[in-house]
This record gives sequence, C-alpha cells and structure tokens, in this order.
Amino acid sequence: MGLIKYLKKVRKMDRKRKTLNSLSQNLSTYSLIVFFLFSSFCGVRTKPGKVWNLRDKIVTLSKSLTGLPYRYGGDDINGFDCSGLVSYVYGCFGIEVPRTAKKQGKLKNKIKFKNARPGDILVFKLKRRRWHSGILINKKHFIHAPNRETPVREEYLSSYWRSHLRAVIRIIDE
Repeated sequence: MGLIKYLKKVRKMDRKRKTLNSLSQNLSTYSLIVFFLFSSFCGVRTKPGKVWNLRDKIVTLSKSLTGLPYRYGGDDINGFDCSGLVSYVYGCFGIEVPRTAKKQGKLKNKIKFKNARPGDILVFKLKRRRWHSGILINKKHFIHAPNRETPVREEYLSSYWRSHLRAVIRIIDE
C-alpha cells in the first residue's frame, strides 16, 4: 500500500473515531506515519527504470498532498497553510525554507518567471499586505493551500495570480 493511500486510510479512521481510545494508540499511529515519511522521502516512490531528480520528487509530493485540509499555521498532514505546505515539502528532502510566505519571498535566490522550473517557489502579494506562496508544477499550474474554505489544490496560474506574483524563488539548482 502506498504511503498516500495509507495516510488517507489513517485520516478516515481518525474521522470515524470521535475520541481516541488512548494517547498511546494516537502516538503509535503518528509514530508509524513519521517512520514512513522519513524512510521513504515523504512517500515519493519512483517508477522502475525512471531516473527521478529532486524537482520530480518535490512536484510529486506536492501533488500527493492535494485534498488535505487548510489549517492556519498548519505545517503537517493534519492541515497546511500556504507557507507551511512549501516548508513541509522542502523539509521532507532536508531543505530548510522559512516558515512564512513573506520570509520565503525575501530569499536571495530570485529568478524571472520565464526561467522558472517545476519545484520553484512562487510568492504572491495579495490584498491588505497578505503574502501567499505555492510550488510551481509547470508554467501554467501551481499547488497551494488557498484558504480556510478550500483544501490544498492545484491551481491554474491565471492573470489574477500572475498580476500578484512578486517572486519566483529557485531552491534547487539541478
């Protein structure tokens, strides 16, 4: 069973149970998840015969997290906010990224959008001084945790998003 299927199964079981039988049961479930995450590059599995680079793994992991809930300040599989998602995905591969979108936007590795590649970080400045971030999937789509009403999803880079784009950050040089 793949890690994502396992995580979804665990989440379904947790939803059905209104209360956990004991703290030890809860800890063992999450200990198992942590073990799987760290032993398998956060669940990114490669196909036989295909050479996967780090960008491929970041994009694949990002896509696998779609559908997980939005949670303000969240940075784990129980829920993500935008910068928590970016931080979590890169953190799975041992790459430390600042925890807030504003700080992510201040990283020095800025590039032009025309040079952007899958796995790069997109940072947006929205209304009322709100910052937002996501991970580029291709030149037309990115993955992000939009808001409280919407789970993590893949989104089209519409004219709205392009007009609010403030930085493209290159973390991976390959």
